[in-house]
Amino acid sequence: MRLLKEKGQHILISKQLLRKIADYAEIQKDETVLEVGPGPGNLTEELINRADKVIGIEIDKRFVEVLKKRFSEQIKQKKFRLIHRDVLKIDFPEFDRFVSNIPYKISSPLTFKLLKCHFKSAVLLYQKEFAERLIAKPGNKKYGRLSVSSRAFCTAEILEIVPRKAFKPAPKVDSAVVRLLPEPEIEVRDFEVFDELLRFVFSGRRKKIEKLLTQWLKKRGLEQSLIQEFEPIFNKRPEEIEPQVFAKIANRVIEDDISGF
Repeated sequence: MRLLKEKGQHILISKQLLRKIADYAEIQKDETVLEVGPGPGNLTEELINRADKVIGIEIDKRFVEVLKKRFSEQIKQKKFRLIHRDVLKIDFPEFDRFVSNIPYKISSPLTFKLLKCHFKSAVLLYQKEFAERLIAKPGNKKYGRLSVSSRAFCTAEILEIVPRKAFKPAPKVDSAVVRLLPEPEIEVRDFEVFDELLRFVFSGRRKKIEKLLTQWLKKRGLEQSLIQEFEPIFNKRPEEIEPQVFAKIANRVIEDDISGF
């Protein structure tokens, strides 16, 4: 089967790594696992051997036919449910754990869709650079909106780096196995306001935060005096500021919006 580069199709062929990914997920026999982009079913087979039920969401009709044939018995036994849809356009079914080698081009929207769900843990294969951005800390050149916003939903860790030769065809970049636990590191009262703040300040990441916050507050019709308590960070740039500080700023703005209602 010809794999489609425009759909980010790179098949994981390392049996050792497939087993390790399933091991990292710590699947229990009574649990349901959700897999996005199962492709030919290499990882799916490992998951089916460990879980009570596996749900696969696959957009490519060719792979859907392959999966139906490969797991015909498991489908009859209701151990495997196959959904032929675009994962970004449907609601997730209920699941306990999420384990996937996802198409890298949808890493960001798929991750935030996942993080809004209830789950025990998630193990995903990401492009290495995306994974590094996800866990980056202030002062790191890869620290940005993704690094901060993800902490409002989860704790993330890189479990291991995966060389490109583990895939067929080999991608142009290395990958990383990442585990996400639904344990927020910061408290955010309104994610829409929080995300609006992050989008604004990181779009001008070389500017000082005082100027950026002044512009953002003006855009919202608020006075800068609202955030005078954050004066100690005014000379810093967004990439130098801790996630919890961004959360406090957004929460402070929300408090003012509520009190002024």
